[in-house]
Amino acid sequence: MQKHIIFDLDGTLIDSMPVWRSTGKTYLENHQLPVPENLMSILKKQTLPQTAEFFRTELGATQSVKEICDEVISYVSEQYAHHIPLKEHVKAYLEKEKQNGTKMCILTASEAGYIHLALERLNILQYFDFVATCTEMGCGKDKPEVFRMTMEKLGGSIENTVVFEDAYYAMKSAKALGLQVYAIADASAMRETDKIKEIADFYIHDYQELL
Repeated sequence: MQKHIIFDLDGTLIDSMPVWRSTGKTYLENHQLPVPENLMSILKKQTLPQTAEFFRTELGATQSVKEICDEVISYVSEQYAHHIPLKEHVKAYLEKEKQNGTKMCILTASEAGYIHLALERLNILQYFDFVATCTEMGCGKDKPEVFRMTMEKLGGSIENTVVFEDAYYAMKSAKALGLQVYAIADASAMRETDKIKEIADFYIHDYQELL
């Protein structure tokens, strides 16, 4: 049976969560807005437009959603284009799975406009059948439906599809659909480690564990 893998991007394949932690804080501080203590856990669950709406409705931002998104993208684009690294041993694992005939894709809550800057620089696009964003799919990872749509687009089934994730809320959705979940340790999800270990089928700190 051919294996199919749906990979998250941020915090799972690339080490980008520190950028998002500083970016959200920078935007709010630059606009003299309050910075919630749990900002990172909030941002992890949202697309950029959803984050912009959150900044407007909950924190008092006065810019439009588009203006907020444009400003945030201006912060992160350079990081994606030039600095954000792969997580350790990711490329070796992708190469191994490609050689084994595994069909792979990316499903991310980030936006196409900046993630491709990193994917091209890191030279890993060739491993994936496609890269899907939640915005393009019309559904966030808080809904099992987005995993079902992505699985079907990849040509997989519940029996032969695995999800690689670092965020607990997304793992919950994938598990609700019946998919197997590999949890990737990331500092941004430390507070939910116990819950993640409980729900995931496997929990790994480094892709070397899978080589």
